[in-house]
Amino acid sequence: MRGVVGNRHAQSLLERAVLTDTVSHAYLLTGPESIGKTTLALAFATLLLCQNRAPDSVEACGECVACRKMAHGTHPDVEIVKPAKDKKTIGVDVVREALRLVSLTPTEGHRRIYIIPDMDSRMPIEHAEAASALLKTLEEPASNVVMLLTAVEMDRLLPTILSRCQLVPMQPIAPEEITQALERQWGVAPAEAQKLAALASGRLGWAVAAHEHPERSEQRAELLTQIVGLTSATRDERIKRAATLASDGQTARQTLDLWTLWWRDVTLAACGAQARATTGDARAQAERQGRALGPARAQTFMQALLAAQLALEQNGAPRLTMENLLLALPTVR
Repeated sequence: MRGVVGNRHAQSLLERAVLTDTVSHAYLLTGPESIGKTTLALAFATLLLCQNRAPDSVEACGECVACRKMAHGTHPDVEIVKPAKDKKTIGVDVVREALRLVSLTPTEGHRRIYIIPDMDSRMPIEHAEAASALLKTLEEPASNVVMLLTAVEMDRLLPTILSRCQLVPMQPIAPEEITQALERQWGVAPAEAQKLAALASGRLGWAVAAHEHPERSEQRAELLTQIVGLTSATRDERIKRAATLASDGQTARQTLDLWTLWWRDVTLAACGAQARATTGDARAQAERQGRALGPARAQTFMQALLAAQLALEQNGAPRLTMENLLLALPTVR
């Protein structure tokens, strides 16, 4: 699909539905932040509405009126549901207003498509009224309506919402694919593209934003430097640092994602492998620490990192999780 990078399995699932004419009334695209869930939803919507697509093709033409309107965000049969101005969550009034045309014939195409990004944060389980307003449409779908929802944390959605959507799981994108996309689609120089891809933790959206706003890349590089230095910190220093690294759930998850990326290199170096994801000083530090720790200690802490990530996904306390992890971190002088 046009503009979509990586997650070939997710693309294939949606393409197969188009080719076999078995498009579901609702899809839930899940996966980490900034990996392209909304981009895939928009590409799928374009594919469904393209006026010139051949029956055996899974590519939108990019030239018809529908494709051009999708590219400019002006297609009248596509509604992207977002919170009202100055609001973080989607209210029930916004949902009802968005769905008021759901039973009517599409204006130009043969489908009406609703896209709701970040369902878990904008319409979480604790805001059940708005979700319930959407649920009625999911329970009694019109034949020409397709709902495309995205979420990072599925456990923050109503179970009844989950049960009425076809899941499309997505994963972080390989650094090589991010590097190629940055070079080809955004004109990023090869060395810079490789650096951004190494820091992105599989998130193309973050890499593009960091290219456009270099301070984000600098902040992430600084965070990586701080993480690297924790192996030589005292216990008291680690406890203090845990409070900053776990100021909220999102910060803690982003920290662990970046830490896992670097500790993977430490473990590979400890085992004698040559492949690395990080570059520069972080890569050199990973190699030194890997040699100092050895395979057993490096792999043990990698397991602790993965367990901490799982704990956060299951709504564990960010600060307690981070404190326990930092106390388990091997010391390297």
